[in-house]
Amino acid sequence: MERYTTEQVNRALAQEQLLQRIDKEKDFDVLCQELGLSLKRSSLPYLRRRYRQGGSTWEALLDKRRGHSYKMTPERRAWLRQQKQENPALTQTQLVKLFEDEFQVTISQSQISNILRAEGVAIPGGQRYRAGAEQSLPVERAGVFFPSGSRASDGSVEHGDPSGVGAERDLPGT
Repeated sequence: MERYTTEQVNRALAQEQLLQRIDKEKDFDVLCQELGLSLKRSSLPYLRRRYRQGGSTWEALLDKRRGHSYKMTPERRAWLRQQKQENPALTQTQLVKLFEDEFQVTISQSQISNILRAEGVAIPGGQRYRAGAEQSLPVERAGVFFPSGSRASDGSVEHGDPSGVGAERDLPGT
């Protein structure tokens, strides 16, 4: 039973108590509140059927809809976090491939993204690492694109003669 969380086990035990006490105590809502459950009365037949078919044990009531939690053990989460910390440029696609090679388990890119975000090693939204990408041009070279003004080496702004700037002087009739 080590793959289930204590929350899942406690919920199954509370559901078992509900099924055992519901015939004696008629008020469903009060009983659910006392046991800390948030159930609808319409879910009672489903719970009874699962309980009977599972041999009338609380293990039959364990919630097995928790996504990929059984694939993502704490050791695997730590491995994933370590891979991303060692190489922040790894994409989700690459991490999926590495994960499948390492553990022979398939996992989706969205699950990788959720885990990295929860572990605090995800790239903030809108930012991407690009291997070998050029850095943005420094401000000192702004004069190349905006010839009428550029920064001098001492940080001051130099303004050129606006009459001689750009293609305006080459227009016919000027």
